[in-house]
Amino acid sequence: MRGAGLDVTTRALSRSYVRGGRTIEVLRAIDLHLDPGSFTVLTGPSGAGKSTLLHLLGTLDRPTSGEILYDSLPPPDKRDRDLAAFRRTKIGFIFQFHHLLPEFSALENVLMPTWISGKDREDTSWARTLLEEVGLGDRLDHKPSELSGGEQQRVAVARALVMKPALLLADEPTGNLDSHTGLEVFTLLQTLSSRFHMTCLVTTHNETLAKKADRHIAMDDGQIR
Repeated sequence: MRGAGLDVTTRALSRSYVRGGRTIEVLRAIDLHLDPGSFTVLTGPSGAGKSTLLHLLGTLDRPTSGEILYDSLPPPDKRDRDLAAFRRTKIGFIFQFHHLLPEFSALENVLMPTWISGKDREDTSWARTLLEEVGLGDRLDHKPSELSGGEQQRVAVARALVMKPALLLADEPTGNLDSHTGLEVFTLLQTLSSRFHMTCLVTTHNETLAKKADRHIAMDDGQIR
């Protein structure tokens, strides 16, 4: 896997929407720096702008103003295809809901991003390795319905890593799990982030988990506090 995570910097990053004839500012001039290989937790109340920030960092949305730099360079912006390729090869995503495809096995779900990318060489071996890393080496052929909630989220973690991202973005990955299982998944993310030298940003409402991170950032009303 890659030897170093992405260096991520935002400068005066803002995002606003126009609804009902008025402008709603969701993010307000965010200045943020994530060191390569760092594990950072982002907390804040609902509506603080956490998910919007992750969407911008993951190139799923574009800022109204400001910029994002990855290893001191902006993301591709000439063609959507170039941006999609950048996202696919550099960034991994984990969401609150696992979004596993019910008709496919755990191994097939992990392999899905590689199939979409047209890759199929040594990826099966790597996907098996990842499922072993997340403690599911004996559940490769199980469908999501045959897995517990925590196991489903572990499959989602392995899927996020299968393209060997340098930046991992996890939006409330423990939000649908009980406290014990949530701690297990959070600890797993920390372990894998360190082992694979990824830059990792995780959002959570759980202050107990936040205290375990290398760095804890609080957001409120679209700003970093």
